[in-house]
Amino acid sequence: MEGGLTGDIIAWLSGHIRWLGPAIFLISLLESLAIAGIVVPGVALLFAASALAGGAQLGLTGVLLWAFAGAVCGDMISFALGRIFHQDIRRIGLFRKHPQWIDSGEGFFRRYGVLSVLIGRFVGPIRPIIPLVAGMFDMPVLRFVAINVVSAALWAPAYLLPGYITGNALKWPVPEFFWTQALGLLGGFVGLAALALMAFRTQERWAPLIAAALSLAGLAALILANPWLGIFDATVTTWLQQPGTGVSGIMRKLLAPFDEPFFMLLLTAGPGLALLLTAQWRQLAYILLTFASALAVGWTPGTAGEASIVSLTLSLVLAITILCNRDQGFWIRMSWGLYCAPLLVIVITAALTPPDISPLTALSALLQAGFAASLALWLVERGAPLEPMPRWLRLALPAWPAVAALLTLVTSPGWL
Repeated sequence: MEGGLTGDIIAWLSGHIRWLGPAIFLISLLESLAIAGIVVPGVALLFAASALAGGAQLGLTGVLLWAFAGAVCGDMISFALGRIFHQDIRRIGLFRKHPQWIDSGEGFFRRYGVLSVLIGRFVGPIRPIIPLVAGMFDMPVLRFVAINVVSAALWAPAYLLPGYITGNALKWPVPEFFWTQALGLLGGFVGLAALALMAFRTQERWAPLIAAALSLAGLAALILANPWLGIFDATVTTWLQQPGTGVSGIMRKLLAPFDEPFFMLLLTAGPGLALLLTAQWRQLAYILLTFASALAVGWTPGTAGEASIVSLTLSLVLAITILCNRDQGFWIRMSWGLYCAPLLVIVITAALTPPDISPLTALSALLQAGFAASLALWLVERGAPLEPMPRWLRLALPAWPAVAALLTLVTSPGWL
């Protein structure tokens, strides 16, 4: 019945496109709302609605803003209910019947504290419960609002972009076998990521070695499959070169620093100097080993030489992310992907617009970076886990890529 209701809603929206924005707002609100978020198939509805928006060529910014606003409002309502009713919320019918829902939310909140509001938005079963529990525990309002806004800003593109891009892409005039090759690549990368995540979930010291081996296997498979992926490569390259696609001229100018050798050198020198001055020797060794491993794998037969700068930059972004989360639990470490993933996308987008490298070469560079960062981590942590860095350094290092990009931009000729 749930599937039929979802189908009816999507069928109605497909005939009433002007209501897509408010519908995305309402679905996002219900997805984040206590009780409703548990029973409403919000993920499926959001994917379908965003696919309709992409197919109808609705503005991406507007779609994301509708979702962002709905997510913020849903969490605020749940938070307010928790603050008003506190433990009395357990007397509500569904919670009285399923007390484990509140219990799991309380356990998650006790374990991760304030960060549970950020992390919990991306963890399906407890997503609508965490704001309610935060209110029950009398979390300060301003603190909750700040984290709620940040998490919603990250959640909206993470949940809406896949559907929007899918709906938009179905309108592309693509040649035969393009989607077969594209979906094959997507399935391969998702499979590798899932296996690496399972390895890291064990929190054993051999887990990074497994991740490195998976990255290397993926790289080898991509090199071998390259001759059979020409349609995908040529189609995406052509699409990026067409006027009105890719990114705007202003955005190209802002992205330009991320593709420069000078940016990569700054990305290495800044953390390296900070770690040297603070005598963080093992962390410094990790940065240097990551750099060396990325260089070494770049010499592998079949890898494109023009990908070396991109591969080195991506591996350094991964290394900085890993260094900053060594003293944290598994799920908080995984939440650092919300910091890392946009940076990786920015670096790859900068290399593709204008296309200095091909799409397949960009995917190869990403696998090289995963191999380098994982292998270096295994080598450094074979004897003992990396010690946490000083707090100020853990706060400064994540900001360094933005500083390095700004320095690269203002020192480039004719940037004004």
